[in-house]
Amino acid sequence: MSDKVFVIDASGNPLLPTRPARARILLRRGRAKVESMVPFTVRLLRVVNDPVGSFGIGIDDGSKHVGVAIVNDLTNEAVFVGEMELRQDVKRLMGQRARYRRARRSRKLRHRKPRFDNRSKNKLPPSIRARKESIIRLIKDMQKRINITHATVEEVSFNHRDHRWGKQFSLVEIGKRFLREQLNALGLDVEVVEGWMTAEWRRVTGAPKSHGVDAAVILGKGKKIEMPTARYVILPRRRRRWENNPTQKYTERFGFRHWDIVRAVRAGKRVVGCVRSLKEKQMALRTVRDSNFLVSYSKSELVWRPNGLVYLQAV
Repeated sequence: MSDKVFVIDASGNPLLPTRPARARILLRRGRAKVESMVPFTVRLLRVVNDPVGSFGIGIDDGSKHVGVAIVNDLTNEAVFVGEMELRQDVKRLMGQRARYRRARRSRKLRHRKPRFDNRSKNKLPPSIRARKESIIRLIKDMQKRINITHATVEEVSFNHRDHRWGKQFSLVEIGKRFLREQLNALGLDVEVVEGWMTAEWRRVTGAPKSHGVDAAVILGKGKKIEMPTARYVILPRRRRRWENNPTQKYTERFGFRHWDIVRAVRAGKRVVGCVRSLKEKQMALRTVRDSNFLVSYSKSELVWRPNGLVYLQAV
């Protein structure tokens, strides 16, 4: 199946995705303008009174990677397939902050009073909360482009007590419950499937094993889903900027900033990635296959400056 272009009207209401050829015609005739380069979205210059189309989103939830697929309920076409890379440094940073506070108290410097009576039972750890909130951020961002009405989430049962970890509850299950609550708060009908069901549907349809494909498989439930050519890698940016970062030499260089999506050429090969670091003569890009790909400023061009999530397209 050919890739689709997302379409919204002048009021920001999501419409049915269209073919790239039709999107080019709309842009050439002045009926639409580019809203976003990645994923490519156009905004019509008129309001559509009765938008149609409903879509489901499949979520293959994991601790490091989350597969996401958006499928048309009527045609069983996947209009978006991607894999989000979740942050793995939240626990380390929380521990680092606690050590810094403890050290300030021991030196008798200005500090807040220690808190011992604000702990609640079964509190969701910040690391798990950050992962689930990243998924919600992605869904909210895609709802700006397409009408998502229901969600299907793959879950697994895991209890710490059964594994002799000395716990009477499961942090995994608490995180899953938190995700379901957040999906319901978005107005989505939530359905839960188990991992063995996904494996069986994948075997029936002959689909390859990947997080993004699994997310589409759980929506199809044994029916074949038409997959797009392009796949996406989604990177959740930190909401807060690290002011006075000692390792950051430049905030902007030659018109490029951190997290900008850049098209560059190195050794005759064209690559697309987002800016990871700005150096004196080169900049490092995060690409789909390399997290530290060095390119020259003179052989790079800015494609898009994202405000929130970063989407990298992989064909």
